Amino acid sequence: MRKFILTTVLALGVANCALAADFSGKYQCHLTDHTDGPFDATLVLKLNPKASFLTAGYASYDIAFHVAGIPYEYTGIAAARGNDLALYFESTGEKKNPDDRGVGIASVILDQDKSGKNGVSIHKFYYENSYKGKSNYGFEECTKA
Repeated sequence: MRKFILTTVLALGVANCALAADFSGKYQCHLTDHTDGPFDATLVLKLNPKASFLTAGYASYDIAFHVAGIPYEYTGIAAARGNDLALYFESTGEKKNPDDRGVGIASVILDQDKSGKNGVSIHKFYYENSYKGKSNYGFEECTKA
């Protein structure tokens, strides 16, 4: 009986974890930061195939993020399970802000527009626990270019 339950649980876990798609590419984003307000940005996701297990539904990414009007870049990493992403990011470069780092959670949506063209969008919530000496959060909506 115990072997049957374990086999069933494992089978259900594998069945619930669909193949992961590769969401690599360039995205145009709009973000609303609780502290600093709205921004436009560009996100680049790059799959790390050596750290991914796509056939089981898991993917790893390197992140590059540029926010218009900010004098530094953001870099980070993301881990995906199916269409869900967990992210870590921080400011980098010569003029980086050491307090500008955080984590995020995102959903990747595969959809079609009115003309039937397939599209990919990312909807993200992020949290920074020490941005400008206080907690901060924000939302991002990104569309694959």
